[in-house]
Amino acid sequence: MSKIKKISKYNILVISIIIFILFFIGASTYVSINYLTAKEKVKKFELENLYGFYGPEEEGSITYNWTGKEAVKIVKKMGDLVYVNIGNDKPDIEEESIDFKILVNGEVKYTGLMNSNEWQVIPIDVSDVGDDYLMIKFITGDTWKSADLVEDSEDKRILGIKTGMVYWE
Repeated sequence: MSKIKKISKYNILVISIIIFILFFIGASTYVSINYLTAKEKVKKFELENLYGFYGPEEEGSITYNWTGKEAVKIVKKMGDLVYVNIGNDKPDIEEESIDFKILVNGEVKYTGLMNSNEWQVIPIDVSDVGDDYLMIKFITGDTWKSADLVEDSEDKRILGIKTGMVYWE
């Protein structure tokens, strides 16, 4: 009877390993396909939100997207200095600031603390990046929900920062 239990435990372990490997291969394939598809769109439009962004919104003449905890945008490199517009609408941002990082192709290029809801223009030096395309990742330390902070708000999204236009110099 104990031999059967050993064989059964071994089978469960092998099946678990196979499932893990298949999941890893599937996830890697999905990310690769998304990345390649995004690069094709970038060739047409010069930028693409890869993941982590909510749909576009407008504030006057500014079109922007909210991020969640983490979001990635791919842009075609068109110079050595890229400018990224960021903002926020968090009601208590003066008391509870939002820390964030901007990474370019995996390297931290900017670390900041947002303590105002005013739009900010962040210049990022990318002269040392040799790639034709930049993967700009926004990582927000603390997220927030409008429904938790604004009375009568039905917005249940988990928000990080607003990202607006990206332009070059």
